[in-house]
Amino acid sequence: MKTLLKSLLFAVIAALGVPAFAAPENHEEFARQYMPESQAVFERFRKDCAETQKLRESLAEDLRVMNRALDDDAGYCALSEKITELEKREAEWANTIKDAFFKHKAGMATSEKLSEADAVLAKKSIAWENDVLKNLIKNSLAMFGVPVTVKIPGRNYAFGKYEVTQKEYESVMGRNPSRFKGGNLPVEQVSWNDAVEFCKKLTERERALGRISADQEYRLPTEEEWEHACRAGTTTKYYTGDTEADLARAGWYRRNSDGKTHPVGQKVPNAFGLYDMHGNVWEWTSTPDGTDRVNRGGGCGNSADFCESSYRSSISPEFRDNALGFRVVLSEVQ
Repeated sequence: MKTLLKSLLFAVIAALGVPAFAAPENHEEFARQYMPESQAVFERFRKDCAETQKLRESLAEDLRVMNRALDDDAGYCALSEKITELEKREAEWANTIKDAFFKHKAGMATSEKLSEADAVLAKKSIAWENDVLKNLIKNSLAMFGVPVTVKIPGRNYAFGKYEVTQKEYESVMGRNPSRFKGGNLPVEQVSWNDAVEFCKKLTERERALGRISADQEYRLPTEEEWEHACRAGTTTKYYTGDTEADLARAGWYRRNSDGKTHPVGQKVPNAFGLYDMHGNVWEWTSTPDGTDRVNRGGGCGNSADFCESSYRSSISPEFRDNALGFRVVLSEVQ
């Protein structure tokens, strides 16, 4: 029996890629009482590692479709960072499980059988470790819905590095309304009200996960904040210059978009490190214009003049279009 249990334990550890360690010696009673619960921890770990692998494969497929190497563009380095974070969390899960068995072994070091107090402690330990795993898993999966932000020099807020993607929107809202489907495409067909609701739900979730404080919130930028972020210190029509050739380097518009949106982060960023501030999708701001709301930046179906840093438009907050999206600001609560 002892040999069978040892073999089973080492087989599970090997399958998970957890470093092997000595199994408790001469503790059949311990194994009989607690192996089923311990195995449940392993099963949960294995299941969630499989889910993580699916997410990783999804990222890899996005890169393959876009014919991009993982590190050949700053926009896709963000995907590499996500994968690195996943691997870090997987290692944390493995160490949590390994530490649980070390504690079990230490609790059995001086006796053949657990005392009643030790048995209660062991059961509490297993329950605690299950909660730790649950939280780690929740945090890992949830991070795919967190837009990357960049601190704006001289300002007390961070600005969305990219337009909010469909993958991010769906992870928060549970749906994807976009016409042009693709995880790394900007979300579109969202009204101003939809964008505000996304910011509200994202803020609530990130506070609950402890990744932002109660004094921080995600919100839409004001029109002034948007133009300041877009220009990044420039005074030209586009942050890349004044000509259409300059615009083509910075954004997707009528002459180079083929009438559709494109994955975020493929064009040249501005001096603040922000992408797609010109073209791809119009971006909602929080600024009112009568009963309407201002949007900026131009879209994939617009001519060059609509994409200029200074161009502004406004429309009903209920309006939706396949070239209308948004990006977020992370700031102190106002």
